[in-house]
Amino acid sequence: MPHVFRLLLTGLLCTLGALTPAWATYPERPITLVVPYPPGSMGTAFGNLVSETIAPALGQRMVVEYKPGANGTLGAAYVAKTPADGYTLLMAVNSTMTINPSLYGQLPFDPLKDFAPISMVFTSANLLVVNASSPVKTVQQLIELARKRPGKVFYGSAGNGSTTHLSGEMFRQISGAPLAHVPYRGSGPAISDLLGGQLDFIFVDTSALAHVAAGRLRALAVTGKTRLAAAPEVPTMEEAGIKGFYVDTWYSLAAPAGTPPEVVQRLSAEVARMVASPTVRERMRHMGTDPAVDTRPAHLGEVMRADTARWKKFLDGTRIRLD
Repeated sequence: MPHVFRLLLTGLLCTLGALTPAWATYPERPITLVVPYPPGSMGTAFGNLVSETIAPALGQRMVVEYKPGANGTLGAAYVAKTPADGYTLLMAVNSTMTINPSLYGQLPFDPLKDFAPISMVFTSANLLVVNASSPVKTVQQLIELARKRPGKVFYGSAGNGSTTHLSGEMFRQISGAPLAHVPYRGSGPAISDLLGGQLDFIFVDTSALAHVAAGRLRALAVTGKTRLAAAPEVPTMEEAGIKGFYVDTWYSLAAPAGTPPEVVQRLSAEVARMVASPTVRERMRHMGTDPAVDTRPAHLGEVMRADTARWKKFLDGTRIRLD
């Protein structure tokens, strides 16, 4: 081949290589998964599950980074401002994405506009638990105790505005029990104080099932519409007599808005494969969670919009604001 043609061909190939979109070879470096809550409880379980399961399929490491604060707001705001290239992802939960907009007068991000939904991963509910040494064995007994000691029955939560806090507020509203809320920075410290006798009960995520199984805590009810597969003996709040009570939790992946659709679809496809794995599904069951029934990005977007409207309606009827 004449020298001039070789030069032209080389130049053409270089040009074509430069025009190849970055997503075509995604991922080329490690991915950061931001968990906007302190280490421990369900955030750690989610981070470990996703990073350990998806990273091998992607061929790159997934590094879990904790950025707690303001009920998930600080971590979410950080991710919203990162480059939309698929290398920084958010553990997106309903507290951060659909409840905070009605709790705070102004957020540093718009959950519906500043994020690209990737996939729902799993869903769950909260538990109402007491110390195993407590004389309270049913939800109705807890209500009776609160009425005998108005304002002196204390419950802890993972923080102001968390689903565990709002579970307590919904319980207070429906039952009429005069309860006192004590917010913590995460579920771990609240569990510790319940075990230590400083609290009467807490609403907590299903990471507390290990304490229930060990006989340290007693579960009185779950907050979802149905019983948990991991604890089928524990009734729902509705079954325990608190009619109209329903608080669920969901955990998902999201990326900054503007992330290439091809990257979103690649990640969503890996989540779908992960959720379909019998081994992963069993692991989720032991965590007290249910695998997502729909991992499409569009489904997560629909859930976010519906939940935002639902929680706005509930919170508009309360005086809870975190401005």
